[in-house]
Amino acid sequence: MSLRPWFEAYLDAFNRNDFAGFGAYYAPDVVFVGQAAQVTGREAVLAFYRTVKARLDETLELLTFVGAADGTRIAAEVCTRLVAREDWPDMPTGAMRAGDRRESVNFILYDIADARFTRVRSARFGPRAGV
Repeated sequence: MSLRPWFEAYLDAFNRNDFAGFGAYYAPDVVFVGQAAQVTGREAVLAFYRTVKARLDETLELLTFVGAADGTRIAAEVCTRLVAREDWPDMPTGAMRAGDRRESVNFILYDIADARFTRVRSARFGPRAGV
C-alpha cells in the first residue's frame, strides 16, 4: 500500500462528508484523541463527526505528509477549516456563530494496522499564517 495516495483518499472522503468512505479507515477499536473529543471505537468517532458536520462545514488540507516506510504510521500537518452553518454556543473548542470561520494548523499522528487507523492523535499548532 502506498501511504500518501491512500491517505489523500481518506481526506477526500472526509471533505465530501462520505461517512462510509472515511469511516472505513478506522479500526473498530480506534482510539481518537483530538481537541474536541477523546473517544474509542469507530462508531464513536463517526458519531462525533456526525454531530460536528451537522453544524459546521469542516475540511482538511494536507500541508505536510510523512509516512513510515513500513506503513504503520503517518505524521501529517493539516490545515483545518471550519465554517459554522448555525450557532453552536457550546462547541467543544469554543463557541461559534452562524457564518463564523476558523482555520488552524494541526499536527496529526496516525497509527496504522491492517490498513486501518488504530490510534489518531491531534494537536493544534496555531492559526494558519496570515489568517
